Amino acid sequence: MLLQIEHWHLGYDQILKDCRSDLQQPQDGLSGGGDGGSVWILCNADVDAMAAARILSYMFRSDGIPYQLRPCASFSSLQKSLSSKRKQRNTANVQEDNDINEDYDEDEDDDDHVRAIILLNLGGSRNLARLLEEQQQQNRFTQTKIYVMDCRRPFHLANIHAGENIVLFGDQTVVDEIPSDGDNLSGNESTSSEESSSEEDDSSSEEEGDDDESEAEFEDSDDLGRKEAKEAEAMEKKFSAGQEEESDRDYDGDLEDEDDHSNTTGKKSKRRKTAHGDGGNDDSLQDDDATDEQQQGQDESEEDVTSTPAEPTLSPRKLHRQRRERLRVYYSAGSYYGSPAAFVSYHLSTQLRFGNVGDLLWLACVGVTDAYLHSRVDVTGYTALAMELSDRCDRLFPNDVYQRVSNAVYAEHLLGTDPTAINNNTATTQLRLSENGRILTEKDYRFFLLRHSSLLDSMVHSNYVSTKMKLWTNNGMQKLQELLAKMGYPLAECRQPFAFMKPKLRRRLREMIEMHAEEYGLDNFEFTSFFRITGYNSLISASDISYAVTALLEVEYPATASSKARVVTPTQDGTAGDKADETSAETEEERSIMHAFNIAYDVLNANGAVSLGPIGAEGTELSSLVNGGNISSSTGIGAGIRLALNLQNSIIATSVNLLERSAITRLRHFRYAYITCTSEGSYGVRGRAGAPSTSTTTRTPKKNHQQQESHVFAKPLALTKLAHYLMDMHRENGKWTGTKSRPLVLMAEKPQTSTYMVVGYEYPERHGHFVRNRFGEKFELVAKTMQGSFKFDSFDSNVVEVGGNDVQRFIEQLHYMMDSI
Repeated sequence: MLLQIEHWHLGYDQILKDCRSDLQQPQDGLSGGGDGGSVWILCNADVDAMAAARILSYMFRSDGIPYQLRPCASFSSLQKSLSSKRKQRNTANVQEDNDINEDYDEDEDDDDHVRAIILLNLGGSRNLARLLEEQQQQNRFTQTKIYVMDCRRPFHLANIHAGENIVLFGDQTVVDEIPSDGDNLSGNESTSSEESSSEEDDSSSEEEGDDDESEAEFEDSDDLGRKEAKEAEAMEKKFSAGQEEESDRDYDGDLEDEDDHSNTTGKKSKRRKTAHGDGGNDDSLQDDDATDEQQQGQDESEEDVTSTPAEPTLSPRKLHRQRRERLRVYYSAGSYYGSPAAFVSYHLSTQLRFGNVGDLLWLACVGVTDAYLHSRVDVTGYTALAMELSDRCDRLFPNDVYQRVSNAVYAEHLLGTDPTAINNNTATTQLRLSENGRILTEKDYRFFLLRHSSLLDSMVHSNYVSTKMKLWTNNGMQKLQELLAKMGYPLAECRQPFAFMKPKLRRRLREMIEMHAEEYGLDNFEFTSFFRITGYNSLISASDISYAVTALLEVEYPATASSKARVVTPTQDGTAGDKADETSAETEEERSIMHAFNIAYDVLNANGAVSLGPIGAEGTELSSLVNGGNISSSTGIGAGIRLALNLQNSIIATSVNLLERSAITRLRHFRYAYITCTSEGSYGVRGRAGAPSTSTTTRTPKKNHQQQESHVFAKPLALTKLAHYLMDMHRENGKWTGTKSRPLVLMAEKPQTSTYMVVGYEYPERHGHFVRNRFGEKFELVAKTMQGSFKFDSFDSNVVEVGGNDVQRFIEQLHYMMDSI
């Protein structure tokens, strides 16, 4: 079932009703009710989904609804979460388990308490109706509904037509013409052989239809009516109710028009006979007869027009073929994104009673900004969402300067000095009111973590400035220094933390950049962003939070890595078992995701995170974060900012390495490149011949020989950042524009499983625009036409995990397949 934006609150009301129904039902003959139902929140490992989880958890705690929160980064993880029985926990946060499977239990009654399962940025494009039906056949989740807040489109049609068991929170981006309910809702069950056989059946059915029409003339009218009723009933069962009703309306309308016309014609003729039949001379009678004949001729001509038979009704097979074509167009149009989950959650809170909570508004700002930075929202969509959130910010935090000045507090008043005794010439000390938590909407620079690094470093690491000025070259760096010199900014000032620059230089930065931006091609160096005041006059932007939390999720670090090392137990012949090794790798990956999710989730807590380091350490939480201060903490927001800087260094260095080595291969329909992880634990690229490169971009500490090195670009968000930087780089140098523009396919090595993460990206001609991604259908078609190891486990259709021995053949088959289309 699809809920439109004005009806989102009905979904939340249904959750409350289902969870509180047990409290009103007496159990075991007692007058009191049961324990009440609970909610499961399965959250994808991205900033937008985590911000939505924060918003929903706040509302559930306010309404007294117990819930569980758990990360879910893949479809196999979703299946495991639903198929495994877990103990009931009432928790407001996620705690790491000593073992990934320790919270599973065999108590069958635990599933009966779950009334709602909320999926955040996952599951909308999968057949959840079939998944829930499989669980209900095992007498599990019999009273459970699934609620989906997923920004990925298109939704699976089985979820839309599943009724009340599957509830989708849709928006305006959902297409209006949704194919009707029926069979083959996945759109991939028909084959070429079936189509050929259907064509043969069509020809035979047409011949049989001719015979049936000749025999139908001799049938009794009652038998014919019963036959038509049976055919209509069969049509209604086989096809959608909406199409059948539409066809019925058209057919009935034609009949009503004909009946009305015949009735009116009969009445007119009767009136004419009555008026001229009683008397009158012969001339008048002749005139009347002529008039009657003329009118009768007009009536006959009108009857001929109205009685013209309508277009023949399409046969059931042709209707089925048209419906199958609509299914094909629906799924083959490509994947795209709708409203971010954090915006959906916050808009839901505004329809209830939580719209005036500043923390929830800030989480929505962070989620929308993260979607924009990762190109899940284009410029037009982000502008619309930012304007709506900006209005909310002005409503909750008005710029009441006059009121604050009139209510100014002076230190002398607090000391007991008589206010009337203070003259105008007497020096007074005004105390500033606390603005901690205030949300501001202002223009922000397209610089990378400006408030937590120097001006020079933030411009060098910026995707916008780096690609516009080609800062990876010597000429580019000379241009940047020339720009700073024309602005009047000494290099010594630009190399120190931005918060410690001279106040005059910081205040004039926007003015000076605007003065010289056009000369250096930096016209669009600002965008609408959101800031929040933390601590004493310290600012943090929503983009800073997005970069930091993403780095904590993607980059393995001692604080984010799991405490348990992966140890492979060898068999008797000295080699590890393949099945045990694969299971161990999957378990270790789930444990790593769980641990990183916990740390990143705490960073989004605006009221202070649970510190894992020294008490009061700077940078462990937002309240202790100072602009330009120490960010060397081992956890928290400070660690995320530091990891984000390291990740951006790796992205730029890897992109330059690919460019200088000409490691990106161009084919007729797309470009592709390998991102490998060398045996020394460093990141490299493959050349055209496919051999690993000896040059490295970043180096990681050497690990135990029993452990497998990890590859940062094997994570989806980090690989997406790399792809966007590569596209921006080549868009600015003109090598991927016009007829030379092609999509990009990146293959990142996963040494833990000896596979490659293959991701396809569509190439937009302009930065900030969005093109629907059609690689999902192509990847599935290639996997069906060749033998190998393939895993479509991601919720993004353009992602597939391919075995290391099959990846090159996969790319070749993809090229041949696209060449034959």
